[in-house]
Amino acid sequence: MGKILKGIVGGVSGTVGPVVGAIVRGIATVRSKPKKSSKPPKESQILQRSKFGIATKFIKSVKKIVNLGFQSVKTMNGSNAAVRDLLNNAMVGVAPNFEIDFPNVTLSKGDLPDAYTMRVMPPLPDLEVVINWDPAELSADDMITHGSDRIVIFMYDETTRRSLSIMRAAARSAGTYQVSMPVAFEGKTVHVWAFFVSDNGEVVSNSQYLGTMIPIL
Repeated sequence: MGKILKGIVGGVSGTVGPVVGAIVRGIATVRSKPKKSSKPPKESQILQRSKFGIATKFIKSVKKIVNLGFQSVKTMNGSNAAVRDLLNNAMVGVAPNFEIDFPNVTLSKGDLPDAYTMRVMPPLPDLEVVINWDPAELSADDMITHGSDRIVIFMYDETTRRSLSIMRAAARSAGTYQVSMPVAFEGKTVHVWAFFVSDNGEVVSNSQYLGTMIPIL
């Protein structure tokens, strides 16, 4: 229900009859209530909506991480930027059978140094997973600046759509991080991504897809 503010000569808030009122940059505005289109959507629109639905469903599972990873995008929030990137670079298949190309999914874009030696080690018993990288790939001067960067990890089981987000874990200087996986991931094929975030949380590296692994008991 809409409201007429300050009497009949005042502004309109919400929907009042056939008009919609809103405050835009401090100014009261009124426009006609939009009419629903009676035209059926085109096939191209249906296919685009299908792609968009797949992309948004995945990005919702990693919302906290992409909001951190895409913070440098100023024109939209991180989730929207991640959806746009996924649609442009990581959607494959022939209509209507679209699917996500996980190795090409990006969770962050930034200027911090990447860790090219980063990898997921063979799984350990008791659902323990180890991610290693070599801090020595950076020069001593760079390590003074970036040694306190923190690793961010995302793991995703596409079959059950379960996910695990680990924010700001081990420092770059540590060279390793061990993850204790929930039992629900036992025996599942899990996709793994990682990137670094600066100690103040304001700058990130590009995300790296580390492949898949299967946690074991």
